[in-house]
Amino acid sequence: MRPHSSAATSQTPLPDALLVHRVAALSDKNALAELDARYGLTLYALAYSFLFDGEAADVAVAAVLREVWRSAASFDAARGSVGRWLAALTRRVACDRLRGQARPALGPTLIVA
Repeated sequence: MRPHSSAATSQTPLPDALLVHRVAALSDKNALAELDARYGLTLYALAYSFLFDGEAADVAVAAVLREVWRSAASFDAARGSVGRWLAALTRRVACDRLRGQARPALGPTLIVA
């Protein structure tokens, strides 16, 4: 189960879009940690609703945060909020994990004529 994330301490909370910008432009780990503190439990709940497995949901949220780190520059505030972007990433990661679990084990193919 996902441990409770403590929010990064600051006087005035930065807007979500600015945090994403800081991740993209400055590789700001504190900004990513703040996004995790704000959205981590929600993303966990969303991932869990797809995967029905706490450990798998944790792995999915970690994958989402890695994706945010890699692709923060692709966030476009004109297309929606940070929360919606993170939720979409979480749904994609969870669905990818489900597709991977649903694949049958690949082994030698036996062709009978």
